[in-house]
Amino acid sequence: MDQYIEQIMQNADLNIEAYDVHTRREMSSLDRKMPCYVMSYMKSGSAVLEVYGERYEIEEGSIIIIPENVVHSHYKTDTKPTTFLWWHFNFKIHQTVDVLKLLNFPVVSYLKDKESFEQIFYRFYDNNRKMNKLSEVLMHRACGLELMAYLVEELFVNQNLLINSKIPEEFWKIFELINSSSTDRITLKQLGKRFAMSPTYISNRFKYYFGCSPIAMRNNVLFERAKLMLIAGDKSIGEISEESGFDSLAGFTHFFTKRAKVSPSEFRNTRQYM
Repeated sequence: MDQYIEQIMQNADLNIEAYDVHTRREMSSLDRKMPCYVMSYMKSGSAVLEVYGERYEIEEGSIIIIPENVVHSHYKTDTKPTTFLWWHFNFKIHQTVDVLKLLNFPVVSYLKDKESFEQIFYRFYDNNRKMNKLSEVLMHRACGLELMAYLVEELFVNQNLLINSKIPEEFWKIFELINSSSTDRITLKQLGKRFAMSPTYISNRFKYYFGCSPIAMRNNVLFERAKLMLIAGDKSIGEISEESGFDSLAGFTHFFTKRAKVSPSEFRNTRQYM
């Protein structure tokens, strides 16, 4: 399954919504639901987390990761100071597939090398306050990815992070095929023949496991690649159309314009020198 984890990470985008360091003597966030992931690392002190009908005693060195739109309560039962390092983020493939669900991130875990995590977080937190807007964006990406890489590596090595065992091997192979570097267009009929399953069944189950249909995911892959090639500027729009698997330039132009709201040439002209 390691090759699938590598495939996931290569195609995932990390978007950080907010981050901060807080020290509190009182906290009572009850029945909260956020439109993004919530990560909270406890540097010192203690607190309680209630989620999925379970109650967790959170102690120093613990990290909690709450999926988006999951109701949870996070509160303190004493008045001793507790310091949290937290960030809100989304980690998705093509803005649709939730990476953390594919990897079965634990809700609560304990970091063995907490000093390394704290160093990365504080570098991310302190440096951003000294930077202008452009460098802040770049630092967000670099340090944010470093934080995520640290979490994935530590949790995976300690076997607290496993690829979602509920997804059958055949569907991971379909996922790999869709995200491959192949320029061929993919149809449900082709998938059904290759994997000896009904095209409708493949579409429905794939959407259940990954959050979108295989054709929608493949179109997202082609669209994102086309954007990168247009920005690079070393290929003509006709060449990009062919490498995206389209039989005609008109078909590619319609495909791209429908998603970008501008034509390929307009997109290239506005983005190439940004």
